[in-house]
Amino acid sequence: MRHSIDKAKRQLLKQLACLPLTAGVSMLAGNGRAEAMCANARSLVCVFLAGGADSFNMFVPGGSAYTDYRNSRNELAVPEADLVAVSDAQQGSFAFHRLLPSFEQLYREQRMAVISNTGTLIQPTTKSDYLGTVALPQALFAHNTQQKLWQTGAGVVNGNTAFGWGGAISDHASNCNGNIAIAPSFSMGGSSDWLASANTNYISLNADVAVQRMFGYDNISDWIPPQRLSQVGRHLNQLIAQAQDTGNPLLSRAIASSVGRASAATASLYTALQDNPLPQMQYNGRNKLAKQLHLVARLIASREQLGMQKQVFFVLMGGWDTHSDQLERLPQLMTQLNEAIGTFQQTIDGLNLAASVTSFTASDFGRTLSSNGNGTDHGWGGHNFVFGGAVDGGRVYGETPNYSSTNNPDDAGEDDGSFAGRIIPQISVNQYAATLARWMGVAESDLNQALPDLQNFTETDLGFMQS
Repeated sequence: MRHSIDKAKRQLLKQLACLPLTAGVSMLAGNGRAEAMCANARSLVCVFLAGGADSFNMFVPGGSAYTDYRNSRNELAVPEADLVAVSDAQQGSFAFHRLLPSFEQLYREQRMAVISNTGTLIQPTTKSDYLGTVALPQALFAHNTQQKLWQTGAGVVNGNTAFGWGGAISDHASNCNGNIAIAPSFSMGGSSDWLASANTNYISLNADVAVQRMFGYDNISDWIPPQRLSQVGRHLNQLIAQAQDTGNPLLSRAIASSVGRASAATASLYTALQDNPLPQMQYNGRNKLAKQLHLVARLIASREQLGMQKQVFFVLMGGWDTHSDQLERLPQLMTQLNEAIGTFQQTIDGLNLAASVTSFTASDFGRTLSSNGNGTDHGWGGHNFVFGGAVDGGRVYGETPNYSSTNNPDDAGEDDGSFAGRIIPQISVNQYAATLARWMGVAESDLNQALPDLQNFTETDLGFMQS
């Protein structure tokens, strides 16, 4: 009998972890609000390009470096006719792929910055360091591990206990928000290590349905006929029944209380989204990233109504692992990304919120400069892009890599020492993360706690965000 009860408890907890919507409550000690943290309403959006984006074909060097780039990439190099030239006052000429006109326009408007050659690092690393005994991130070039390290800012995977640096921002954001029934962090991209937190549960939303009202749970003690329950309500009804089957009244009451809080949070979100459909903007319903960002824009438009001063969002676009058919697949991916980012920025501009919303890209890793004949393989460093009215844009931050296929000091190389085009990052995820978190108001002492390897780098603010 005891075995069956324990089994029921485990099954119940497993199902609770899969709830489509959870509401988080800040558990941070103290009642005081940090003035620097809460002074201005701000929203941060992580656009994660899953699979390892080939940013070297999105943002291309100009001048003599283009010749090195073309020789290294061979048939995969973007022809000059497909490039739109831009410049950086200090680093010279570059170009965006012609399929990224929104990127190019935002760069010219100084509302987008390029963060060059970024990747997972434990400490500054040169080629001699890489070939020597310097500490390296765990499982370089492996999707799952590198995604987790990117999103947590860690150098090694810490089992299932590692928390994301987006979650650390969320913990602090909770202190600024008046509505503590709703967490300030939202994922439209499913499970997110970036938003994982010790204190604040992020809310997972499906961009296709947004928020489904939990009919029948406005008052947890008022049961209504099952046929009138929404799908979410029916599922929760089953969970409560399972809790009762365990024979543990404390567990049953805890589940009922949790469902009640989730119901209240759902009702608030549902009402806010109904009030902010943003009909003035046309989003491509076939573009999954655009649909996610449309929902993000609606939640940002609802900040005041939800009692939120700070918000953190995670969206995800897959398909970037271009081992094959890159010449066909990468243009399709860039077109979708450009459309989604461009429409989202237009929406934020229309809401007059550009100065308080920052979006940035991240990915598992960059791709190899070298071609495998039909695509590229897993690399290390790559370029990332930051968008928004608070960005000190129209600039390239960090040294651009060496693109040569011969005697390249930035190439990690193959095991036999031959050219691979796996570019060693010059900027660490920790530096990138700290610059964004600092803009969100996170205190210096908390940055070092959330990003323990940050102390290994001299430059902890890359300067691409205005105060």
